[in-house]
Amino acid sequence: MNVNTQRHGAALLWIFIASGFAGLIYQSIWTSYLGLFLGHSAYAQSLVLILFMGGMALGAWLVSRRSETLRRPLLWYAAIELVIGVLGLTFNQVYGWSTGLAYDVLFPGAGSLASVNAIRWTLSVLLVLPQCILLGATFPLMSAGFLRLRPDADGKVIAGLYFTNSIGAAAGALAATYLLVPRVGLPGTVLTAGILNILVAFAVYPISKHEPAATVATPGPKPGADSATPTLILVAAAITGLTSFVYEITWVRMLSLALGTTIHAFELMLAAFIAGIAFGGLWLSRNADRIRSPLKMVGWVQIWMGVAALVSMFVYANAFEWVGWLMRVITRTSEGYSLYNVSSGLIALLVMFPAAFFAGMTLPLLTVILLRNGAGERAIGRVYAANTLGAIVGVLLAVHILLPYIGLKMALWVAAAGDLVLGIVLLRRFASRRFLAQAPVMAGAAAVIALAASLLLVRFDPAVLASSVYRTGATTLGDTTKMLFYRDGKTASVAVYESFNQGKRNWAIATNGKVDAGLSPSLKDEPRSDESTMALLAALPLSLKDKLDEVGVIGFGSGMTTHTLLGSKRVGRIDTVDIEPMMVEGAKVLGPRVHRAYEDPRSHIIIDDAKSYFSSSRRQYDVIISEPSNPWMGGTASLFSSEFYRFIPRHLKRDGLFVQWLQLYEIDQTLVSSVLNAMLPEFNDVQAYLANSGDLILVASPHGKVPPLRDLVSRDAALREELARVGFGTLRDLQDTYALNRQGLTAFASIFPSQANSDYFPVLQLKAPESRFKRDMVWDIGTLLSAPWPITATLADLPVRPLDSTLPNKKREIASDVKLRAARELRTALVDGRPIDGAYARQGDAMQLEALRGLAKSCMLDQAPAQSAQIMISLAIETIPFLDEAANQDLWVKPVWLGNCQPSNPLVVDTLKLLAATSQHRHADVIAAGRHLLSGPESGAILVNQTSTYYVWGAMQLAAFSLDDPSVARELHAQYADKLPASVVGQTPVRMLSALATSGRSEGKDAKQAAGSR
Repeated sequence: MNVNTQRHGAALLWIFIASGFAGLIYQSIWTSYLGLFLGHSAYAQSLVLILFMGGMALGAWLVSRRSETLRRPLLWYAAIELVIGVLGLTFNQVYGWSTGLAYDVLFPGAGSLASVNAIRWTLSVLLVLPQCILLGATFPLMSAGFLRLRPDADGKVIAGLYFTNSIGAAAGALAATYLLVPRVGLPGTVLTAGILNILVAFAVYPISKHEPAATVATPGPKPGADSATPTLILVAAAITGLTSFVYEITWVRMLSLALGTTIHAFELMLAAFIAGIAFGGLWLSRNADRIRSPLKMVGWVQIWMGVAALVSMFVYANAFEWVGWLMRVITRTSEGYSLYNVSSGLIALLVMFPAAFFAGMTLPLLTVILLRNGAGERAIGRVYAANTLGAIVGVLLAVHILLPYIGLKMALWVAAAGDLVLGIVLLRRFASRRFLAQAPVMAGAAAVIALAASLLLVRFDPAVLASSVYRTGATTLGDTTKMLFYRDGKTASVAVYESFNQGKRNWAIATNGKVDAGLSPSLKDEPRSDESTMALLAALPLSLKDKLDEVGVIGFGSGMTTHTLLGSKRVGRIDTVDIEPMMVEGAKVLGPRVHRAYEDPRSHIIIDDAKSYFSSSRRQYDVIISEPSNPWMGGTASLFSSEFYRFIPRHLKRDGLFVQWLQLYEIDQTLVSSVLNAMLPEFNDVQAYLANSGDLILVASPHGKVPPLRDLVSRDAALREELARVGFGTLRDLQDTYALNRQGLTAFASIFPSQANSDYFPVLQLKAPESRFKRDMVWDIGTLLSAPWPITATLADLPVRPLDSTLPNKKREIASDVKLRAARELRTALVDGRPIDGAYARQGDAMQLEALRGLAKSCMLDQAPAQSAQIMISLAIETIPFLDEAANQDLWVKPVWLGNCQPSNPLVVDTLKLLAATSQHRHADVIAAGRHLLSGPESGAILVNQTSTYYVWGAMQLAAFSLDDPSVARELHAQYADKLPASVVGQTPVRMLSALATSGRSEGKDAKQAAGSR
């Protein structure tokens, strides 16, 4: 071998790494693109795998027919890489044009769901298949060209190329998700892959000039070659491809239950599988030319691969303990999340690598067998085609038959049995004579032991699989949990179970371990927090519109939202769309709590992607309610994107409303802003309501204003009991959930700036998994309801409940409810001179109250002015926002607790003036008193206390907003903002008030419509 040949060979190996890198970028990005179109990432993953394998099989087969007659296969390889690159450069534009055509023209004219599905899947195939065919041609062409440079080392060449292409693919899978998509989005990532293909083409072209001439004649068998029929070798290649991809599909679903259903987890699993294949090829490249009987080696490799797959069950059974340990010891930070991902990758390697390692040997070995038997260069493409065709069957078999009908464990077991049987057959027929009796018997014994041990000793406990260990760290649901339903569906594993907490029964329905809904078995039991969310999703539209003839619900969940809606006779047809059939089957177990969703003739349950169904049905809805699973779950983030919010108004009537659930737990402020920045530009008006501390409900109107809440639910007798049970029995109960108007939401998004979540720049999909891991919580919106100033009441022009009104249901989780009760306790104690009972008021506030009462009784307020001012402000924070003007009169305007004491100290007097003005909404007086406190001679006593400064500054900002004079707000900022502590001006309520005040109130003057008029 001369120096030039060696140099060219080394260059080709590096080039093929780059080709594999680009190829897996395509696979990852196509999965994301088609996931948007097909409605779920699981369907997209399966389809892309099938197309990827099928296209490569076809491409390899086409090359196998012509390979030996091609004069310069490396030149052809370069040309194909160039075409792949050009297609990559234009993919985003072609995708946008074709899917737009589908939604706007093809789906509406399809006429039936079957036709829509046919169009959707056909279009997906046409988008991806051409490049897949071209990609399939690259391996046999590169192999043929390389073999002409190194005809003496067929095994080393084939295995070496297999390794380099696979290791590049593993790197590409990780780079796409962790480096490229976060920085340049889907369009930039697929563009990068296209550019890389073009560079590969330019790099190969000079080397192609040194290719030896084609050898047309097929060489005869080499001395000592195994005698084997090509048909059996191709069948073996197909079977091993089938089992390998059953393994991959099953492992991914298995590990998703332990590691989480996130884009990061999926790419780590994919990289682990491909890395195993790559290193199997690497080992073979170093040993292939020393293997005397490749056929016998293939037989043993199949045995080892089947045994390794069965052993992976034992390894996987411990994965939940490992993940649980990680969740307990790793710090919940960004750095911790990086460590968790690395650890997840190691767990995926432990499960997948051994069997994948042996899988990486089979294709090169089978190719070498045919090459040594004189099949010529065409053997490369033929084996590659057979292997990938088997992979297609494996994907289809796993997704549509094995997982839904026999479950994860048995799917893996059946695939391993297939490998073991194939290995025994190969050893029986092709091992040398001295092993003829021993080898198959040894292999058969190993197979029987491994199959029996895995079947008898390994149990996939549903209580473990559904434990959501990647969130909670708990490795099981517990011995007291009763599993009511567990099935592995096409897109997810669904569990319904009953648990006991302090003697109370609770039901939950979970997707891949993540609880999507929790509820109590009976209306007589205490409600769970999820019930308030599902009830409010139904109650809000029923209180906003007189009649709902057509309602669309995206996401079945427990079925309770649909069930609650159907409790009203004012509702006509409801179309509830979910993509996973097992979700609908599982929720049936919840029986009477959701029976109307199944039994009411107005209810129509559709198993489909929501966008495709809405496009094809051509219905116009009065209300569309979207309550998908959490945004970090696979395929869900696209239901919170700009493109989705642009799509929805097309399917609403002119006065239709869109209702969106958005989690506030396991998410941070910037991610909530990414949803708001996606939604707000697409709707004329958006109003926000809080079902509880962790669930936000957005109501949007594409054309007009969101109408006022009205007392309409009282007409619906079947609903009253269910709604009252979760705290929404009256109109005022519903009004209490009001949080922000459009202007307030815009202000929130401005103080937590974020790029809008988009299908093509998937901020949520990429960043929400980390927020989930860190246990982030967006308290900021809830704190606005319990802030020291009536921010929400001002935005909605909604007065506080008067003293003589009924208190809200204690079962509610509204942030201001406890504050309201505590404020009444504090007022009674101060005004009536009674001791505080402390049922709701905090102990610290009770102590402050006693201190203030003592200072007033002894007329010592002037002797300790700073202390007096601080105590009064502290108590004002807990009372003024939660009491009406009349209740505040004898508390702060003419404070009866002062008795005969009339303070004269300027600081005490000015503080009382400020509190009197804020309690009566005299905005100009608030600003005047605030200026004096912050810049007068006694300002040091205020500024030294952060609580006092915080209250005074916020009161001035709210007053400026209420006056609707942004110039006043800007003047206040110029005068005071730099002098105030960062801990004061940096708190969310103050930042919100500042953003509102500087923008002016005129923009939100119609907010009162959303919460209902006085």
